[in-house]
Amino acid sequence: MDGLIFFHKLLIILGFSIPVIYIFNKLKFPSIIGFLITGIIIGPYGLKLITDTAGIRLMAEIGVAFLLFTIGIEISLSRFLKHLSEFLLTGGLQVFFTFLAGFFIGLVLQLSISQAIFIGFLLSHSSSALVLKMLKDRGDEESPQGRISIGIILFQDIMVVPMMLLIPFLTGDSGPTTWAITWKLIKSILIIVAILAAARYIIPFILERLVNTRMRDVFVITSIVITLGIAWLTNALGLSLAIGAFLAGLAISDTDFTHQIISDINPFRDIFLSIFFVSFGMILDLNFARQNYGYILTISFIIILIKAAIVFGLVKFLKYPFRTSMLSGVLLSQIGEFSFVLALQGFKNNIISEYVYQLFISASVLTFIVSPLLIPLAYYALSRKGLSLPAEETKTDQIVSVNNHVIICGMGLNGRNLVKVLKETAINYVIIDLNYQHIRDAHKNGEKNIIWGDCSNTEILKHAGVKTARVLVIAISDRFLAKCCLSVAKSLNPNLHVIVRTKYVTDIDDLLDLGADDIIPEEFETSIQIFSRVLKMFHIPNSIILAQGNIIRNKSYGVFRQVRYTQEAFDQISQILAQGTIDTCYIAADNANIGKSIKEIDLKAQSGAMIINIIRSNKTITNPPSNFILKEADQLILFGSHAAIDAALKILGGEEKET
Repeated sequence: MDGLIFFHKLLIILGFSIPVIYIFNKLKFPSIIGFLITGIIIGPYGLKLITDTAGIRLMAEIGVAFLLFTIGIEISLSRFLKHLSEFLLTGGLQVFFTFLAGFFIGLVLQLSISQAIFIGFLLSHSSSALVLKMLKDRGDEESPQGRISIGIILFQDIMVVPMMLLIPFLTGDSGPTTWAITWKLIKSILIIVAILAAARYIIPFILERLVNTRMRDVFVITSIVITLGIAWLTNALGLSLAIGAFLAGLAISDTDFTHQIISDINPFRDIFLSIFFVSFGMILDLNFARQNYGYILTISFIIILIKAAIVFGLVKFLKYPFRTSMLSGVLLSQIGEFSFVLALQGFKNNIISEYVYQLFISASVLTFIVSPLLIPLAYYALSRKGLSLPAEETKTDQIVSVNNHVIICGMGLNGRNLVKVLKETAINYVIIDLNYQHIRDAHKNGEKNIIWGDCSNTEILKHAGVKTARVLVIAISDRFLAKCCLSVAKSLNPNLHVIVRTKYVTDIDDLLDLGADDIIPEEFETSIQIFSRVLKMFHIPNSIILAQGNIIRNKSYGVFRQVRYTQEAFDQISQILAQGTIDTCYIAADNANIGKSIKEIDLKAQSGAMIINIIRSNKTITNPPSNFILKEADQLILFGSHAAIDAALKILGGEEKET
């Protein structure tokens, strides 16, 4: 019977979500707001279709766990460890200063010391589910603001443990000793390290064995068990479900199974995460909100303003540009889900009254509703063409004096590899990067023409010599910053050749409209490499393969994107396959044909292919006579149909080499 009741609740949530989300998508509003509104409508303070939310809360926590798991996979353990010090620094400073702000607000409101401390606890958390969902929807997890936001919310989640332990102190009870709290923190860190280490070596071993069985259903179930199992284990040991799921994702992030696991888990994640946002809408008491809307609006505005300002100032202090600082502040401006857990404990322990509790809940839910509107608005405002941003500080010795050079935006893997090639070919270049650690490392390695700053900033591009540059390479992970950089650069130098790297198919048309000359979508370039190798197996010359790749690139990858282009590329390939082709055969030391003449081998009669040239000692012998004797290291140039070339290579028994 209980199962049917739970099934009934789930049907109500999903059934009501469909029309609400449809309407919000038509209005181009974020779907998160639609889920929150759905919760308000069907919850205990709305139509009362669902009054007991205990089971719903459990499903909501599972949704957050799945989300953190996929985020952990996509961040990867190696990249997480590389930026660990940055995560700890930004997260620690954010929690500390936000706590101080809440504490002083409590004192100004003439609350007791205990209550002021508790207000600091509540204010210091942001929503991991909302922030990660917004970043994931925008494909912005790897951007500077994405990396900063993820680091801060993970640190906030860890800090829930000591905050929960300190609640008995705030009530006047003796509570745990200082040593007990310290040991709890140390134990939490040891648990995280132990789980991460164990999962790192055990889970890939298990997954590899399962993959070899070729049982897809077992693999899917195992992926879910791993996610929820490690999440449950960390929860049982005193940490949160979310932290455990994130650790599970990190543990298998650098294995060969990540993409399949993400595709298997995504449907479950999306459903459970939808329930999470619906459950938050359910806790809003509409009658209380109607009676105290003035206080609620004021408190919500103060919360958003204070939290955004603290993060903005902190990120700016750490030498990040204006855009990154602003977006980080807006992303983390709402109250987090763990604040609701703390608020409930504070209410039960009489730290705050029921009135203050309801006031906090109402204001917090409002920040949840406002944040999904503020975030895209901030992205739009900061990425809009022609927007004047505050100029970043640039030293006078960073002004370059080179001409006809390459400007490289971003010192990631692609940027560093390009720098190596440009150095070897003696081509001048200037680097722009907004990661200050990259700047310091580059200076240590002797780089001179490197500028710290926002590559979409007009002054930064001018300092990089954009007006006299020949090529601009945009190799940054922030897709919106890339578009803004492209727009500004083209306005400063319309003749500049701009090459843009992107991970997202949907960005191709926008980048073309903004004036990009070459777009390199990682997924499609991989496809071109695959078909190039397939064509080589049919002995199609490299020049023709390159031409086919250029045809697809010139069509803006329309064939792969299923855009309505002509079948020119595929028709040409068909014509080429029907014609003759040229290939080479290398005579190795152990080749059985060494010492034989062309007449003895009788290649044309046996295969249909002809030997048209022979290269020996770097000299080319055209139309070799029939009595020509083959020697070791000869390179034969063959002509014939594709089938004839295949047969000839088998007869010659040589090593096939690229032309």
